[in-house]
Amino acid sequence: MMPDSLRGARVALVGASFVVLSGSLSAQPPSNWTTTTLPANAIGAPSQIGTSASIQTTDSVWLYSGITKTWSVLPVTNPSLVFQANDYLVIQDGNRLHGFATHVGTVDTITTPSATPQIVSGSASSSWVTLVADGTQAWAFGAFHGRWETVTLSQPSPAMVASRLTGLLQDGSTIYGVSAHHGTFVPVVADPQAQIVVVGEAEVGTASSPGVFRAFSAQQNRWATQAVPVTTTPVQDAEVAMVYDGAQAWAFSGITGTLDSYRVALQITNLQLTAGIIAFQDGPFVVCYGSGTGRFVPRVSTPNAAFHVAYHLAIVTEGGAQYTPFSALLGAYGPSITGAYTLDSNDAIAYADGGAAGSYAYSPILNAWSAVPIASPSAVELVRDAVVLVEPSGYRALSARYGRWIPLTTTLPSSYLTSRRGSTFVALDGAGETAHVFDARLDRWATIVGQAPLTVNISRHTAMAHDGRHAYGFGQPSGEWYTVPLTAAPSSFRTSSSIGTVIHGNQVSVYSVQGSFTYTGRFPEFTQAINLGNTLRLHQAAPAGSAFAVVLGFAPAWIDLGPTLGRLYMDPVGLVSLPWSAPVSAAGLAELALPVPLDPALRSTRLHFQDLVFPPAGQPWLSSSVAPILF
Repeated sequence: MMPDSLRGARVALVGASFVVLSGSLSAQPPSNWTTTTLPANAIGAPSQIGTSASIQTTDSVWLYSGITKTWSVLPVTNPSLVFQANDYLVIQDGNRLHGFATHVGTVDTITTPSATPQIVSGSASSSWVTLVADGTQAWAFGAFHGRWETVTLSQPSPAMVASRLTGLLQDGSTIYGVSAHHGTFVPVVADPQAQIVVVGEAEVGTASSPGVFRAFSAQQNRWATQAVPVTTTPVQDAEVAMVYDGAQAWAFSGITGTLDSYRVALQITNLQLTAGIIAFQDGPFVVCYGSGTGRFVPRVSTPNAAFHVAYHLAIVTEGGAQYTPFSALLGAYGPSITGAYTLDSNDAIAYADGGAAGSYAYSPILNAWSAVPIASPSAVELVRDAVVLVEPSGYRALSARYGRWIPLTTTLPSSYLTSRRGSTFVALDGAGETAHVFDARLDRWATIVGQAPLTVNISRHTAMAHDGRHAYGFGQPSGEWYTVPLTAAPSSFRTSSSIGTVIHGNQVSVYSVQGSFTYTGRFPEFTQAINLGNTLRLHQAAPAGSAFAVVLGFAPAWIDLGPTLGRLYMDPVGLVSLPWSAPVSAAGLAELALPVPLDPALRSTRLHFQDLVFPPAGQPWLSSSVAPILF
């Protein structure tokens, strides 16, 4: 039933636009910029990474959430910043530990018996989980969970390891797995010989012993245990772990949380492993294992096949002239191409360069090749999930989501910024006052025009620019250039991962790639896919008391409906309205949890969600959108 707060509003979809009838007060979609006055007693410059920023003062720590777009002020006496990572901070003040998670925008605090507890976190560049132990008490803080959870230990000084999404704690005969997604302690019975290991993105953690293979899934928040021969050899990476001997192999996916086994026909040779994929030759077969489905998939092959592996794909070269891709997401081989190619790849894209004979781009999301439309680009740039061809008249870009070549004509040839470590490609144009970003999520070029030549910074899926009068920010998760006026020429202009700051006069403006509507996964432009059998958690930031309608679409678009309503980021054909959720809380954030069925038919489904927000006062506005891909 429609909530009472919406009875005065009617929403209709007419062609490619929304017609909204409501009150006469004006409102507009919120910006991804937040500006505030720097505290007079600030110590040093703001610190920033991911969706978090912080400012330390003489008596407080200011904490910024790039999700809620708000600052929180934490009073402190004698603080030390234990850890600041992508989506959370841990601050110690005596024997008090404060955890701040940007996805919930609140601080949770624990008091430890001493002021010197054991504290273990993942890598400084990107982590989402912290473990703490003091005496016989242990705590865990997960960035997406946002609260401290605790467990009583059988003995003090446990062994602890953490890497990005998973933490493992060894307490005598019990080992606990902690997922940043769930934040709780999940036990498994072990033995003193168990070795706890987490690697890279750490969607999987292992605690294996001779004769026992134990693996923990950060996505599914559960352990799997398998008896194996004591002679097995272990291998492990971000999303997969495997043990094998001359007769059999067992592999575990941190994405699906399941075990699969493979009976060896002859001998495992030429083993290749990276992030979400395992590939090897077994006599007359090549065998690939992908984290997306958690299955071994053999294929009859020629001897001495070669493997090119990347985060979510493999390309098998047979006979030196046949190239067959394998999608780690779909757990399936794709169509072969023949010829002589030089292979290159990034996380979710590959490129087969055939020179004048023709080239191809491969998407593991579509499990398909796309022929390159020009014979000899002057350069080929691969970002995380897209490939951009550079040519004298401009560029052509292909997103792994869609497999279409999107052209851009420019007047400033081969002037661009990009990085293989991220998903951002920025082409400069005109006299340098124009910037075009390839929006791989919405399959378009997004353009901003400044009033003077732009200073541009990029990091991962973020682009920031300024012309001395305005600052501009673009993020792949929100698909829009946002602008903020400057009070003075910037004295500091920094971009870090998914966030950036501009200091102008006594003001600090913070840009976050996350729009008003977010979710914890950002695959394939960043990490963390949404998996079948899991829960899609959507967060809407809006004025307290706002109601909203959730709209689901199946194709991208960019339709400008004016400054009040905003943009529609999905094709209006075939839109579906989901049930109303509870109103936005007093904290300005609402969560909608949607269970994702464990249905293989949904694999590789590309979805688009957007909210129509009804604030307590003013006209409705459209949120940013999210575009998850299910695996």
